[in-house]
Amino acid sequence: MAFALLQSLSQWYKAREAAKRRWSQFDYLVLDMETSGLDGKQDQIVSVGWVCIHRGEIQLDSARHIVLEKVAVGDSVGIHMITEADVLSQGKRQLSVLRYLRHLLRQRILVVHHAPMELGFLKPAWQTEGLKAFSVSWLDTLAIERGRAQRSQQPIQEGGFRLAASRARYGLPEYQGHDALTDALATAELLLAQAAHLGKDCRLIDLQQLGGGRARFTSPDRARS
Repeated sequence: MAFALLQSLSQWYKAREAAKRRWSQFDYLVLDMETSGLDGKQDQIVSVGWVCIHRGEIQLDSARHIVLEKVAVGDSVGIHMITEADVLSQGKRQLSVLRYLRHLLRQRILVVHHAPMELGFLKPAWQTEGLKAFSVSWLDTLAIERGRAQRSQQPIQEGGFRLAASRARYGLPEYQGHDALTDALATAELLLAQAAHLGKDCRLIDLQQLGGGRARFTSPDRARS
């Protein structure tokens, strides 16, 4: 037990030291999800969209948008515009999608806008599909923006940390479309703007201190993968 504790502390120290390198020396996966509601324990993931960042640049050829199968769209169709017909014709197995995400995240940092929402759906889905326990470092562009505002004592009106409002403060254009991939791209651009605002020597740890953490996806005893 003592050896395991020492090993865990050693890994934590190495990760902390590595985080002192420039943020652009790390790879990222920027993720967004459309869901059937706001409760990760009761509602479902309808679609996921992601794009990767490598050496501080958005890799457009990595962009993906995937609709999940066997989901009840319900009234949420008015938000994400994904219909029952889309689910039937394009839907992919949630287990396959999560396995693919796990593969991509092995060497990447997860980036989302409002981590409690995204992680609140990913963690239950992980357990439902019986995947093995998995840990990932994450950055939350909403939390980074809130932390930046607090440091500068800049008052932000209600709703001012939403994705579009946060982008507007950096002069980024507003996207008309609203789907998981568009929002993932918008979040990726926001992260680049936030890092640039912190200066050319911005380190990963600087972003983490403003809005980052580490998440662990646990697995039930009946894990199948």
